[in-house]
Amino acid sequence: MSELSDTQNDDLLAAPLRAILPYWVLALVVFFAYSNIYDNVFLFDDDLLIKLNSFIHGWGHIGDILTGSTTGGAHIVGGFYRPLQILLYALAFNIGGGGTFWFHALNLALHIANTCLVYRLGIRLRFNPIGAFLAALIWGLHPLHTEAVTYMSATADPLFAFFCLWAVVVLLPDISSRKIWMVLPLFLLGIGSKETTVMFPLLVMACLFYINPARLNFRIYLRTWPLWAVSLIYTFWRTHTAGFDGPQTYAHFYGMPEFASLKMYADQPLYRLYTFFATLPNYLELLVRPMGLHMERSFPVFTSLWSVPSLTGLAIVVFAAAHIIYSCRSHRGMAMSFGLLWFAAAHAPDTGLLVPMNALFLEHWMYLPSVGLFLGVAQTLVQLTQDRSRFWAVACVVVALGFALQLSVMTYDQNKIWRDPSVFYNNIFVYGENSARARNNLALYYSDHGQYDESVEQFNEAIKSSDSYAETRYNLALTYLRISNQQENVSKAIENLQRSIEIEPGFYRSYQTLGDIYGLLLHDQEKADSYHAQAETIITQRN
Repeated sequence: MSELSDTQNDDLLAAPLRAILPYWVLALVVFFAYSNIYDNVFLFDDDLLIKLNSFIHGWGHIGDILTGSTTGGAHIVGGFYRPLQILLYALAFNIGGGGTFWFHALNLALHIANTCLVYRLGIRLRFNPIGAFLAALIWGLHPLHTEAVTYMSATADPLFAFFCLWAVVVLLPDISSRKIWMVLPLFLLGIGSKETTVMFPLLVMACLFYINPARLNFRIYLRTWPLWAVSLIYTFWRTHTAGFDGPQTYAHFYGMPEFASLKMYADQPLYRLYTFFATLPNYLELLVRPMGLHMERSFPVFTSLWSVPSLTGLAIVVFAAAHIIYSCRSHRGMAMSFGLLWFAAAHAPDTGLLVPMNALFLEHWMYLPSVGLFLGVAQTLVQLTQDRSRFWAVACVVVALGFALQLSVMTYDQNKIWRDPSVFYNNIFVYGENSARARNNLALYYSDHGQYDESVEQFNEAIKSSDSYAETRYNLALTYLRISNQQENVSKAIENLQRSIEIEPGFYRSYQTLGDIYGLLLHDQEKADSYHAQAETIITQRN
């Protein structure tokens, strides 16, 4: 009797351990794949969102963070409304004294949590546990997500995904009206993390489609109305409030000569449709074969359906729609239909079909949409092999583990590219991208390390590519002043500062520097006071 009791106790202890083991394995594997990111330096938008963001340097600007844009602390007009992201930056900044460690730890912690939530989502959908684990493992290790995890300024992606995944896990398996009211706080936190969260009701509907046998009855989806109410109210507020980047502010952006193609894209809905089609095979290729990953990826505007990428994308959409219709009628392949619907729902805000975007193709846009695809494919393979010999099931597991191992190595290597600015920016140029922003940032790196000739060369290449950024002209002026205070360099600095003001009349830092030049170097106090006053006026108006 005693031996039986001991056996039962062992089972009681073993059951919880078996339940939490997958989460520990996922967490540890992802942690090690990203273990080399902590020394990576600030890059790209990290300057505006972190280094120059005065709002996160203390706790006296919480009101500004909650009501202003992401770039408000750097006194930059525009920016997105993502207060939760900036609040977390304030926490990381004040804990770590402005170092990079806590910013990387923040993103990695969110990504590990999301990997575990992907597995939990599969379990709540009643997918096969092994299939759900392998899907979560591959998703968590996929190098396509390094742009959302390794890049410190990309916190918004893992953060909004965290709240969406958490909310869906809470809603499942029944998605009752009571639970929908329960997850409203998570939905609101997601909206405060990234605007893309407005599509969350579509994710819920995709889950309802999968779990509810009455999926073709429109009434079952009416229970999501509280989510739609919040989404519509927020969308109206966000698109009608001044001071943030969005459709209402892109007119100036589209008006620049070098962005004429984007203006054409914004003005022509059919062009946006053809371009969306063309992105799909490219995204699919990166999910299957994640090679050549880099920032500032250019993508052309497609003005005709009769191109190979657009027709391929159309074929993918037609196939997906046909599969969903087939699964409704035959009740087979529902897991893949769920994956396709999840992808469509999560990717909807970034397609440009309803609202034109300021970019056409970004790697981090796949962070949440790919969740559904990986889960759907894994469960479909499980169902295809369950009636076959054990060999096929074992073969699929071995192939999946081998793929995961390969992805982990690729992710580890991709993280190294983000460590050194010279390697990072030159990696962009290797792929034929001529990004003015990338050249400006590489020039800054050279300037900070005393390589002034290389710095000036990169600044001039950036200006040649696009003379539309006040920041580039301003940084070039500072570099000339670093070289020497000789009259020639001072004149070049003044010329570039004045050009930066022509590009962006509210660029206060150029006024400040002009005031310093005239006051300290040229001893013209009248002009110095005038420029300093203009800078102060701009700062006061923005605050």
